[in-house]
Amino acid sequence: MATCSYTVPDKNVTGDNFYGASICNQTYIDYFWNSYGFSGNKDYWDDGFGWEDACNTDKPLARTFNACYLLTYSAQDYENDAYSGAMLNWARRYVRDNCDDLRSLCGDGSANATSFTGPFTDDRIELYLGFWYSKDVPSRAETLIHESRHQGGKPHNANFPAGSVFGAGRSGADSDWGYEGAWMYGALYLWWFYAQGARTTSALRERARQRGNLVIDNAFATHPGFNI
Repeated sequence: MATCSYTVPDKNVTGDNFYGASICNQTYIDYFWNSYGFSGNKDYWDDGFGWEDACNTDKPLARTFNACYLLTYSAQDYENDAYSGAMLNWARRYVRDNCDDLRSLCGDGSANATSFTGPFTDDRIELYLGFWYSKDVPSRAETLIHESRHQGGKPHNANFPAGSVFGAGRSGADSDWGYEGAWMYGALYLWWFYAQGARTTSALRERARQRGNLVIDNAFATHPGFNI
C-alpha cells in the first residue's frame, strides 16, 4: 500500500481487537474469502492491503474480515438466514447474494465505498481507506449491506435534506424509509444489531445505535419519524 497513507484508530473502540481475536482461523478466512466477493480478486488485496497478512487488523483485509464475521455470526441463531426472518439473520445472505466482486483501493477521500452496476459496467463494490479507518466494525458491516443493496438494483433517488451531515442538497439520499433503499437497509441492520446482536459487546451495540440514528436523521429526504 505504498501509495496509501492512513492512521490506525484505537482498535478497542472500533471493535477490531474484539473481532480480530476470532477471525484468525483458516476456516473463517476461507469462508469469508469465498463467500463475500473476495475470491478471484487477489490482485486487489495484496501489495499491503493484507492478503499476505490476513490476521493483521491494522490492514484492510483483516478489518474487512471483521465486518464479515459480524455479519455472519451476530444473530443468536445465525444458521437460519431465511429472508422471512429478522434482518440480523438474513443480512449476511443478502450480501453474499449481491456482492460477488469486492475490491480494495486507496480512493481519493471523497467516499468510503462505491458500487458500480449497470449495462456495460463491470459490476463491483470498491472499498476505500475511509471504510477501514473512519468506521468501526458495525458501520463497516452496514456499508457492505448498503453497497450490496445498490448491487441489488436500488440506486439513491433523492437529495440530502437541509442540515444533513452528508451534504445538504446534494444527491445520494433516499426519498423515504418506504423506498427500502440502501440507507434503509443499513439503518435497519444497525437497529437489529443494537437490539439483539450476539457475540459482541454492549459498547459496539451502542455505537451501532448511534450510527443508525445518524443515518435516520440525515440520509432521507423525508425523515422516517422515529429513531432507534
